[in-house]
Amino acid sequence: MDQRSITCGNGNRRTTRRRSFRAKLGAAVAVAACAYLSAQPAPLAVEREGERLRLSAPEFHFLTGEPLERLHDGRSVTYVFTASIRASRGESQGSRLTRQVIVSYDLWEERFAVVRLDDPKVGASHLTAAAAEAWCVDLLALPVRAAPVDGTFVVRLECSLREEGAQPADTPSAATFTGLIDLLSRKARAAPPRWEAASLPLRLADLKDKALK
Repeated sequence: MDQRSITCGNGNRRTTRRRSFRAKLGAAVAVAACAYLSAQPAPLAVEREGERLRLSAPEFHFLTGEPLERLHDGRSVTYVFTASIRASRGESQGSRLTRQVIVSYDLWEERFAVVRLDDPKVGASHLTAAAAEAWCVDLLALPVRAAPVDGTFVVRLECSLREEGAQPADTPSAATFTGLIDLLSRKARAAPPRWEAASLPLRLADLKDKALK
């Protein structure tokens, strides 16, 4: 084999490695982009009912993906919900309401059951997926006094899974390009699912009290 063949072979290998690197980088960026897009907040509606701000979010779907697969396998899933009020300038209004809900699925009736973790007497059964999601969101009614009397505010709703577990010890280092690619793709795959919803900027004076109707 002459020198030109050796040089050509080395060049081809370097080209292949560059193409492989670009493909891995593109895949990692695509996974990260999908994770970002899926994390965009769903619209959240807020209504005043007496001294409570009641929330609803028909497009806020958390009975999906891997948690839904668990439910269909006959296992229960515990969700953690947090509702909070934030003034337009970003400071917290000191009101955060958290509820933990255990969700199960009846394989025969194909219906969901939900129950509050801290109060098993509060629950419902024979629910469709949409009804179960709405039931959970309805638990997050916030006190009116938590909203600023003057100025605008936004209500945020967050949902995650209640799980134990730390990041694997064999997580690759980001010190190299290969490690960075693997780290980005692994984080996107391993990150626990999280769902969010947010209202438009609101003013308390603009919210009509449904309790007075």
